[in-house]
Amino acid sequence: MVIFHCRSGRRTQQASSLLSALTSGKQAFILEGGIDAWKANNQPTRLNRSQPLEMMRQVQIAAGGLTLLGAILGWQVSPVFYGLCAFVGAGLLLAGTTGFCGMARLLAFMPWNRQ
Repeated sequence: MVIFHCRSGRRTQQASSLLSALTSGKQAFILEGGIDAWKANNQPTRLNRSQPLEMMRQVQIAAGGLTLLGAILGWQVSPVFYGLCAFVGAGLLLAGTTGFCGMARLLAFMPWNRQ
């Protein structure tokens, strides 16, 4: 038996046809409302601290850090570094409008995100 879940259940529901194909012949379920709903119903959970931060938080940390770095370097070193802020902003705009996040794809290859 396989139970799929994400934080809110939305991404898992969107991927249900793919998940169904991957588990052909096995009993598979989607946790409706995700792990947040599970916790809200006072169901038992255990936190695995060895797991990396969720991908969205990693993207937020990386994007915020690069933007801050570009702003500081642009102010202290050379205005050319403001281009880093523009590059990150363009990437976030692309991710928001298309659903493709290049930074998340890159972060997925980091050693802490590999199993």
